[in-house]
Amino acid sequence: MAAYRDDNPSELMSFLLHQRERFDSEEEFKAFVLEEVRRFILDLRLLEIELTMRPNFGGHPVSHHSATQKLNEC
Repeated sequence: MAAYRDDNPSELMSFLLHQRERFDSEEEFKAFVLEEVRRFILDLRLLEIELTMRPNFGGHPVSHHSATQKLNEC
């Protein structure tokens, strides 16, 4: 996982970054973060908030298909 460089991370991101020291490798930390985000998405559904995760195929994000990116280009 690339170093997180935001000077003002969200509370959720701050919590996750503080957990980093529990893991022996970035791969283990990234797996933990991914699982926690998935659980968070399910928890949000209980509040009738719907989020989806963008797939990552073969280690390559599909950001060129991102609607958000396309909106930013307009």
